[in-house]
Amino acid sequence: MPRKARITIPGAVHHVMSRGLDGRPIFRDDGDRTFFLRILEQCVARSGHLVYAWALMDNHFHLVIRTSDYPLASLMRSVNGQYAQFFRRAAESRGYLFQDRYKSIVTQDQNYVEELVRYVHLNPLRAGVCSDMASLDIYPWTGHSTLMGHQSRPFQNTSDVLARFARSRSRAVTMYRAFIEAGIGAQSDLVETIRASNNETESIRHTGCWVIGNNEFVKSVVERDRQRRILIAEHAKQGVNVGDIAGKVAKHFGLPVEELSCKGRNNSRSTARKALAYLAHRRLGISVAEIARYFGIRSPSVSYMLRDGESAAKGVVY
Repeated sequence: MPRKARITIPGAVHHVMSRGLDGRPIFRDDGDRTFFLRILEQCVARSGHLVYAWALMDNHFHLVIRTSDYPLASLMRSVNGQYAQFFRRAAESRGYLFQDRYKSIVTQDQNYVEELVRYVHLNPLRAGVCSDMASLDIYPWTGHSTLMGHQSRPFQNTSDVLARFARSRSRAVTMYRAFIEAGIGAQSDLVETIRASNNETESIRHTGCWVIGNNEFVKSVVERDRQRRILIAEHAKQGVNVGDIAGKVAKHFGLPVEELSCKGRNNSRSTARKALAYLAHRRLGISVAEIARYFGIRSPSVSYMLRDGESAAKGVVY
């Protein structure tokens, strides 16, 4: 059965899961887990993604990530690739470590994210690795212990998650823990959909394999993804590149076009570069990698430029 190409929406929340080949362990001990988290921290810092939840199990791992403009595929390629190399060297093994490609599901923000965080953080308890909530609270290989304040993981965004439960941190932690505990043994449509997606091959006929939310959200995500792919295909066919719109951006800001490919802290140049990056990526579908090549910088740097790109691009006619 044909499988749907993964949907990646900048700024959306994604549930990511990667499993060992044929269900084999990908973590042999705590040393492996520590090394994996070190890689994850480095890659997340470069990408600008926000990690809301995570869990390391023996033969798979879960991540809940709010994406930046830096491609999620590039992040996961770096994380899985670096870790697989480490694992093969340490275990003196050959061949693939991970099963096929990682799974990624775009998830609606309203109410779904909290339940997704709960699903991921309850994994050790459901698997019997932790016997009760007290042991889960201090279990070091899931983001729950970080939200409870028992672990420090710089790559994990705790403030945005806790803010969903209360304004004050102490109250938020209490409400968050109660919410997690209420999910023990409970079933929901979201949990069933996630389990179905984790257990089956991605199918183009099953939207739950790549986007979760109400009907309106699913339709909007699918349509945005369809339009994005059409746009990318059209510009690829026409051979549109960054240079094709650089002249119009430079004219708008009153700069020589050559200035746009120069690094520096000049305010007008910096704003123009952000505008060019935004228009090229968000409006024309040009890849972050291609924009990075034009500027002579690395892809994560382009992702940072895109954060302010929308306001910088206001008024630019291209």
